[in-house]
Order: sequence, then structure tokens, then C-alpha cells
Amino acid sequence: MKPPRSQVHIKLFAMFKETAGQKEIIHPIKPDTALRTLLESLAVKYGGDFNETIDHETGQVDVNTLVMLNGRTIRNLGTKLKDNDLLVITVPAAGG
Repeated sequence: MKPPRSQVHIKLFAMFKETAGQKEIIHPIKPDTALRTLLESLAVKYGGDFNETIDHETGQVDVNTLVMLNGRTIRNLGTKLKDNDLLVITVPAAGG
């Protein structure tokens, strides 16, 4: 009997919602999947603004993208995802 597949729940806002054409995604993950792998997978599937989520110079989430994992802002692309994690992908709020 196969073990159940792990998955993450992704909520999209701003242009990411427009690019994907939906506001929520349930995405399957393998054990020890890193945030980088997930973001790269979304970039391949949806293109557009998802191609800009990774800053290849710093090796972190781009400063123009806000990624939250279970309610906490995250920039480290090596962060491992777990079954039923909740990711939010949006743009940082502008203040002033």
C-alpha cells in the first residue's frame, strides 16, 4: 500500500493570483522538498511573475516577493517543507 502523498497549501495574492488564474493551489511535495524546488516548479508551470520569486544573486527569496510559511516571513530557499504547510505568496506591502 502506497503511503499518502504529502502536499502543501499555497495561497496566492496580487499578481501571482492573476498569473496562476487561481487563488489557492494544493501542490504535492516529496519528503525534504526545499522552498527553492517548490518556487522553481511554480515558475515552470505558471511562468510570468513566478520567474521573479528567486534572487539568483543572493540565493534567497527576491525582495519584491513576500513568502510566508505557516504565518512567518521566509527568505531562505533551503527551508524544508512539510506535509500540510501553508504558504502565502504575494508582494510586500508598501508603506509611507
